[in-house]
Amino acid sequence: RVYNYDPLTQLKNVRANCYGKYIALRGTVVRVSNIKPLCTKLAFVCGTCGDVQSVPLPDGKYTLPTKCLIPECRGRTFTADRSSPLTTTVDWQSVK
Repeated sequence: RVYNYDPLTQLKNVRANCYGKYIALRGTVVRVSNIKPLCTKLAFVCGTCGDVQSVPLPDGKYTLPTKCLIPECRGRTFTADRSSPLTTTVDWQSVK
C-alpha cells in the first residue's frame, strides 16, 4: 500500500488520459478479480524454418505475424511458444 500519495484524483475526474498512469483515489473496493497473467510479448516459431520472433501484444490482444523475418524463408504459418524466454507476461487484476 502507498499512503499519502498526492494529488488525490476525484473519481468523477478519472478519464481516458489517466489510462496507464499511477493515480491516487479515495473510495471503497467492493470486488476484486483473481490475479491473471497478461501477455505483453509472445514468441512465435515459424513453421517452415523454425526461426523464433517476438511480437508485442498491445493490451494482450493476440495477433499472428504475417511473414517470417528471414529473407530466404517465405513461411506464413506460426505457432505460439509460451515457454520461450522471449515471451513476457505481467500480473493483471481488476478492482471495482
